[in-house]
Amino acid sequence: MARVGWQFFRRAGAAVAGAGIGGIGYTVAQADVGALLTTTPVNQKVIEQRKSVYAKIKDVPRIPELDYKPTGTYAEADIKDVLYPIIAQNDAVMVAGAFFGDEGKGKTVDAIARHPDVKMVARINSGENAGHTVFGPTGIQYAFNLCPSGLLTPGKVNAVGPECVMDPVSFMKREISQLVRDGVEYKDRLFIGNVHLVCPHHKLLDLIGSWRNPNMSTLQGMGPVHGSKAKRKGLRMDHIFNDKADFGRRLNGDLVDYWGALKATGITEDELYEKAKDNSKIQPHVLEFIKAKDKTEYLWNLYQKEVVNNPAFPPCADVSHMLRTAVSKGEKVLIEGPQSYWLSNAAEKFWDSGTSACTCAGGMIGASRLNIGNLKTGVINIHKTPGSSRVGGGANPTAFVHQNYFDDTDTTAADFKEMKLDWRDVSNKYFESVQNNGIVQPQIYTNATGSYDLGVAMSAASCIHPSHGEFGVTSGRPRVVGFFDCVAHAEVMAAQGPYCSISALDRGDDYDKYGVCIAYVYNHPEGKSLRSNGRTFENGTVIKAGEQLPTQQILFHCHPIIKVIDGWRDTPLFARSKWWKERKAPTDLPKPVGDFIDIIEHFTGAKIVSIGNGPRGDEIVYIRRK
Repeated sequence: MARVGWQFFRRAGAAVAGAGIGGIGYTVAQADVGALLTTTPVNQKVIEQRKSVYAKIKDVPRIPELDYKPTGTYAEADIKDVLYPIIAQNDAVMVAGAFFGDEGKGKTVDAIARHPDVKMVARINSGENAGHTVFGPTGIQYAFNLCPSGLLTPGKVNAVGPECVMDPVSFMKREISQLVRDGVEYKDRLFIGNVHLVCPHHKLLDLIGSWRNPNMSTLQGMGPVHGSKAKRKGLRMDHIFNDKADFGRRLNGDLVDYWGALKATGITEDELYEKAKDNSKIQPHVLEFIKAKDKTEYLWNLYQKEVVNNPAFPPCADVSHMLRTAVSKGEKVLIEGPQSYWLSNAAEKFWDSGTSACTCAGGMIGASRLNIGNLKTGVINIHKTPGSSRVGGGANPTAFVHQNYFDDTDTTAADFKEMKLDWRDVSNKYFESVQNNGIVQPQIYTNATGSYDLGVAMSAASCIHPSHGEFGVTSGRPRVVGFFDCVAHAEVMAAQGPYCSISALDRGDDYDKYGVCIAYVYNHPEGKSLRSNGRTFENGTVIKAGEQLPTQQILFHCHPIIKVIDGWRDTPLFARSKWWKERKAPTDLPKPVGDFIDIIEHFTGAKIVSIGNGPRGDEIVYIRRK
């Protein structure tokens, strides 16, 4: 193979920093045949390291929470009895991500947007790095980054703004071109606010910053453009419609960072061009910017062509004013959140690996400029299962394999397929590896293609499972998934709960057993104690759902404590399943599904209002507790 991904799983001596038993926590080799089965001194050291760490946590006393017996019974309910009262009671409804993004928010946005009293859908705090998939009325799939998910809902006004950042050239070529191609009318339903412009140099600053650390950024210029915003530099949409001289002054003032980065790194523009042209994420207009002798002239002319004089570019408007006007007339507004709570730069626990905007519910309502003193706001948080999914680096205690593993190994779906993993066999062996105290025991999985770390096999099999498809919309990278994380989710619910929708619950249709993380155990490989907000975490410290959540520096050394429950293979939820088609609505949900929901509600304080069941918004199942 041209890539090293699949070979890396098996080659001798390949070490990865930050991998742990349940996903993260210490330096090991997650390769299998070479690093785990051979007896060379290097690989034997790795084996002993893994054994040593597991030995330190394998005897953690069984916590009483593992004995919790769910008693809740849940039944299907009508959307008018569950979702509509939330809409009726509030002026604004926000759909917010409850983990690290990619939770499937679009379907709930679509369901709310269809309510007759909801007149406007606004995208807040967003950029190109926040991708989502939307299905049109005829089933055509659209990949949006900035366009609100409600754009394909007839009769609704949609807006991109306030505090959004936009590369208008990319916006036209990637998003609006889809609508033009299919003849979808949008000019009277989509409005663009005075967004901050992501210019070519912002994306190139991302590339320069990732020069020696590839795959650490989406290369969409998010950090650099927000840096320009914070320093009151850079350009906004209004600037390209007004004075060219002012445009040039502002652009050249902001380019100081670009020229400085090149000088500081010793990279020439010729070298930058060679690097950029081989990167599929760098668009042609960004490449042309590098070659342009007069950056101001090039960019001014580009924006005049693609935006100002382009009849396909949506009309501009004051989005905050539009939102306030709608609310003042008694209309409902829907605020669609980008990314998620834990990616917010205001989320203290993960701020150093999050995005550059405040993407929690409080950040969104603040950015909207709606009057929070008079506003009634409802928040519906979206999570999914398997629950611990994120693209990029950072701590993720419940993941099947450490967070950067697929990036480190340059692994793709083709590599996964070559492993020829038997999903049922892999998943059953994985859940069998969960010990009585909830600790996951590291094991080897072997089939005809080779031997693999069981966590690697489980994560790879999950990525390409037909109902999972875990690949980033924007990045295309395999997502690392894992157990539903009640510890992190409890903090999200405390901050912006209790309403929550669990999307993709039909993924559990293919599991004989299922798992929920209800606590972590801390173990530093060197025995170090670390402090977070006044609390000291020592080896063996158990962190339960609802307790103080430490910062990421400590979470890197945390391992999940898993409560294993029955799966619901015999009564699948998927919209096209025989059981689902023959149900008598409303009907009780299968007991294992009810147990799963009950556990989440019990440990996190969430009120689950719906579950995802298929790719379409009208396939959401609204539920009530009996």
